[in-house]
Parts: sequence; structure tokens; C-alpha cells
Amino acid sequence: LDAISAGSLQEFLKLTRLKEQAGKNHDAGGMLAALLADHETVIRSLRKDLETAAKLGDAGTNDFLTGLMEQHEKMAWMLRSYLR
Repeated sequence: LDAISAGSLQEFLKLTRLKEQAGKNHDAGGMLAALLADHETVIRSLRKDLETAAKLGDAGTNDFLTGLMEQHEKMAWMLRSYLR
């Protein structure tokens, strides 16, 4: 991969695609809605990463990311069903 991995919380915070819900007191429904929004953010990010892997011809990474995306899609579907 030719990169050095992040090793501190500060570095991870710069790289994250999710935003912390600090200071918000949610009820159970609000927390589940926030969790759903985070899963949807991860799904959108994985779709972009899948496009990059496809352009680079990286079938292994593409397969790995597809599996992750499917897991997040399943969880998002279950959360959406519960919240209706």
C-alpha cells in the first residue's frame, strides 16, 4: 500500500468520515436514527472506494469492499425497518 498507517487518535480523527454526536442526548429512536445515518455514510464512502478499486483493477480489494458494503446495507435496511 506504500503508506504509513495512522497511529494516534488525532490522526484517526483527521481521516474519519463519520462525525461524532457529542453532547447530544438522544432517546433510543434518535440514537438508532444517528446509527442509520452513519451506516448510510459508510455505504456511500464504500461505493466511492469501490469505483477507485475498479479503476485500479484491484479485484481483491473490490471483493473485500463489496462484502463490507453488503453488511452495512443489511444493517441499514434493518434499522430503517425498525424505525418505520
